Amino acid sequence: MTGKFALSLMCAAMAFQPALADEDKSQSTNTSIVDAIKDTKPLIDVRFRYEWKDQQGFANSAHANTLRTRLGFETGEFYHFKALVEFENVVSIGSDNFNSTTNGLTAFPVIADPDATELNRFQITFTGIEKTAITVGRQRFNLNNHRFVGAVDWRQNQQTFDAARLSSTIIDNLTVDYLYIDRVQRIFGDAHPLGDVDSDSHVISAAYKAGAFGIVKGYSILLDLHEMPGASSATWGVRYENKFTLDEDAAIKLGVVAEFASQSDYAANPIDYRETYLHGEAALGVSAASIKVGYEKLGGNGAIGFSTPLATLHKFQGFADAFLTTPTAGLQDLYVGLGYNWKETPVGAGVKVFATYHNFDSDVGSLDFGDEIDAGVAISFRKHWSINLKGAVYNGGAFGPADRSVIWTSLRFQY
Repeated sequence: MTGKFALSLMCAAMAFQPALADEDKSQSTNTSIVDAIKDTKPLIDVRFRYEWKDQQGFANSAHANTLRTRLGFETGEFYHFKALVEFENVVSIGSDNFNSTTNGLTAFPVIADPDATELNRFQITFTGIEKTAITVGRQRFNLNNHRFVGAVDWRQNQQTFDAARLSSTIIDNLTVDYLYIDRVQRIFGDAHPLGDVDSDSHVISAAYKAGAFGIVKGYSILLDLHEMPGASSATWGVRYENKFTLDEDAAIKLGVVAEFASQSDYAANPIDYRETYLHGEAALGVSAASIKVGYEKLGGNGAIGFSTPLATLHKFQGFADAFLTTPTAGLQDLYVGLGYNWKETPVGAGVKVFATYHNFDSDVGSLDFGDEIDAGVAISFRKHWSINLKGAVYNGGAFGPADRSVIWTSLRFQY
């Protein structure tokens, strides 16, 4: 899987295991394979989704009915080891009236949910070191808010990593993570030429909880993507988060986020560059209602823009996915969002409604990249079920990408 590096990391963990196992004999830990089997949990995640997309430049609108099924299990611990196995299948239902990126239907707009059947996750975790977990295998990983590295759970085929990870909280209030990525299993599946990407990448992060002073996070992302050298980069950043209770009786709370990152070329990237990332957001909540105002900037110099190839991109710059790649002139996004969250309605379901407005401009050159309106409702009911309905309308302005409108509706069961 991850070759000599992952093997050496797991062997180092195993070297600690005998002594730690002896120390734990007096403690109530699972050392029986029967107990591990009894503690095994099934993993079930089924989502049907309909997506409609109308995009400028295409005579036909795209319509996609897709069903994503994930089935697997996670064992209990046996001498500080546990295993997780999960398979994934994505299938299109009915006629293919969309470009899945692998079906060749280029007369339709892209809806990147190709048919696929694959091993989504296969990992072994060792927990025998105090407050530390070592995981080797195909796994999910989300860094902070997914802006730089994420599982891309919005798309039907999830992004996972053949990787080795060490996560530790051995120092109070400090969480340290290290991830070595040997291969990226991207959302496009094995049939796409860039569905799998060989890698020699490193992700390092640390988060310190400073009580009333908030949370400070630092990270380094060194991406060496062999089949995508133009996306290889070195990113160093710091993120600050905090929440304040302004009035406990009225449930008035204020949340703030501030983030800065610097990025430069790395590994075999042919372009010599250095760009910056900025993000600031303030969110005010009054009981179930909320409003947020934010600004995000990804720098660009006219030849290349700030790159986030492993991000969960759908979460940022609007749901219409007009900016999956940062323009070479960079991108500025000023946004305002409203939301209301009924945690429990009279019929026993939780309901969230939201709407967000984005205004886009370039980082250099004062180019108008248009604007976008997003809105939706999410309903959760009967513990394991959820319904999602949302839409996006993007107007590209004078210099932005093609205009587009998108509607999604989905039904999901998770266990």
